[in-house]
Amino acid sequence: MKMPLIYLVLTTGLFLSIFPYLWMVLSSFKVSGEIFTRFWPSKLTLSNYAFILQGGTGQERNFVGSIVNSLIITIIPTISVVFFGMLTAYALRRLKVRGYRYFENIIIYQMLFPGVLFLIPLFLMMRDWGMINNYSGMILRYLIDPWAIFIYIQFFKTIPESLLEAARIDGASEIKIITRIMLPLSKTTTAIVILFTFMARWGEFLWPLIVNKNYDKMPLSVLLALFTKGEYKTYPGVQMAGATLLTLPIVVLFLVFRRYFEEGISFTGLKG
Repeated sequence: MKMPLIYLVLTTGLFLSIFPYLWMVLSSFKVSGEIFTRFWPSKLTLSNYAFILQGGTGQERNFVGSIVNSLIITIIPTISVVFFGMLTAYALRRLKVRGYRYFENIIIYQMLFPGVLFLIPLFLMMRDWGMINNYSGMILRYLIDPWAIFIYIQFFKTIPESLLEAARIDGASEIKIITRIMLPLSKTTTAIVILFTFMARWGEFLWPLIVNKNYDKMPLSVLLALFTKGEYKTYPGVQMAGATLLTLPIVVLFLVFRRYFEEGISFTGLKG
């Protein structure tokens, strides 16, 4: 009797967690009259996606361009976070530069504060540097992430020093050690950093909204939110299609890195 009850609770929880997403995806293929009246559409339509991909009724709502904008302000910070995170962690933990423990404490200290506390000073900096209404203002803030540095530090602690010393004896430079040894060994950690960084930057809303008012450079998350206002609030099917497109890269990325993500969870559990 106990096991059926557990499965019932788990099944109910799973259904409740995926139901909103399933409803959103199905609604994106419905005609407007069936979105709030039927769960399963009587017929599938691609008109909502065609509306988005063709620019809709207003050219200022360039959704295709906004997808490109989202990719730009997401991919560049993701690559930068992995690059600087690995280099910084390697310098602090394996090279042990002078005062490395002090710098590690600063990194942990930075993680204690929510990013919203720094919105005003960061905005003033972007304004003074002339980075309002362009990509650099949306990207610069996220080029380095203390969380990624911390994750790499924890992993690099597990790499035996003898392995690195053997590589140095063989004549390998520090750059080769990073690219030929540390990077392959940290595939799981890198996959987790890529996944969570991409998710955070792809769905970022508040910061791009603050520093950018140019429709041509707005990411999909912001443009889709503005689309729900005014005359366009009567297009719920289009809103659902846009929201589905917004989640699609995250789903694909998770499927690609799922194996590494599961390995990371198992590794964390074993170490804990």
